[in-house]
Amino acid sequence: MRHRMLGFTLVELSLVLLALGLILPGAVIFWQLSERHRVAAVQMDAQQQSRQALLGYLHSHYRLPCPAADANGVESCTDGAAIRQVGYLPWRTLNLPRPEAGRLRYGVYREPSGATMAAAPSDRDLAVARDRMNPLRVRTPSPKPQNHTEAPNPNAPPIPEVLSSLNSVLGVTQSGNDAAPLNPACDAAGDPACPLGVVNAVNLIDICLALNTASDALVAPAGRLATQVGATRRTAAFVIAAPGLLDAQGNGQAFDGANATASNADPTFASPSQAVTEQYDDIVLAASHTELFAELQCGAALSAISHAHFNVATGAFVMERAMYDYRDQLYIAVVLARADVAAAAAGALSAAAGSLDAAKEMVSAVADTTMSVGARAFQIALAAVGIGLAVASDIAAAAAVVDAALSLAEAEDVFNGFATRTTAMTELSRDINTNALRADAIGH
Repeated sequence: MRHRMLGFTLVELSLVLLALGLILPGAVIFWQLSERHRVAAVQMDAQQQSRQALLGYLHSHYRLPCPAADANGVESCTDGAAIRQVGYLPWRTLNLPRPEAGRLRYGVYREPSGATMAAAPSDRDLAVARDRMNPLRVRTPSPKPQNHTEAPNPNAPPIPEVLSSLNSVLGVTQSGNDAAPLNPACDAAGDPACPLGVVNAVNLIDICLALNTASDALVAPAGRLATQVGATRRTAAFVIAAPGLLDAQGNGQAFDGANATASNADPTFASPSQAVTEQYDDIVLAASHTELFAELQCGAALSAISHAHFNVATGAFVMERAMYDYRDQLYIAVVLARADVAAAAAGALSAAAGSLDAAKEMVSAVADTTMSVGARAFQIALAAVGIGLAVASDIAAAAAVVDAALSLAEAEDVFNGFATRTTAMTELSRDINTNALRADAIGH
């Protein structure tokens, strides 16, 4: 009996291999796509958590953290003699409970302006908490104007003017600390000028000011953090880059393209909109200065703190100066009223002298009439008219004295009442100015 051999023919084996050749690549591609999707979802979730942690850190520390030097996740603000702009996400500094966040690359915008007081308002280093707010204000007069004298006030508010000195009438003023928002070293006159750089005076207003000034540049300055959008480097406040699934570029690094080459010398990351290709599978999350500015509601805060508050304070001091000028005009009115009283008194005395002269003329007329046996009797009539006119002058002079006295009393009453109001305006203007300074100290 002949036994039949069991097995696959060459044709059958060919068909099986062909089927495997068709199925296995599809399976591999499907696995890669699903795994890439899974990894991308995990990395994007880590990026979003990191972004929220960065905003929380910004709110509590009034700055963004520096990059970490390695995956251990502790911020390091310097790299030798240079400032560190690019590194790894400082997940330990951010208190993130996700060690995988240490695989994320992180960059922060840093553009210091120098350590001087004058350089503070233009500082754009987002990783440094600094008192950048430096509003102009009209300083209060020292000593404070008083109204205890009637003479023009020698301590009237100064006329606002701009000088080069820090102690000028329109001068720099900074806040103090949280417990006492105004620095006790700064007197009301602004002399000496209140110092910048008080740590406790730093708040979100200062980071808002840095975001505002940095947002002016549409093209990132050389050596500053940016994302590459086509041929243009766009400024970014911070960047978080995830490596994707594969070493798509085949450069031996998890990151591809600009994300692999970004450094302190050239802090340029790939654009968040860059498409995934065979050579690139990274995920980039970037926040612009304008985006953070809007998210922190900096527009309304800066308008109120740097403009509205101090505009009101300046307006109060201008009103105070105007009131003191009007007070001096009222004082001139009092002096003129007193002169009128003196003139009326002199007129009364002159009228009295005229009455005496008229009486003398009457006596002389009677004597002449007697001596001329009535031939000069007309002189008596003339003398009588003179006496009548003199009496009328006396009455008019007396009325003038009374009117001048009433006018003087009214002028003094108006002056005294307005002087009280100028004192109140001084207190009000000082309070408004103090509140404006507290607004800078407290922030928003």
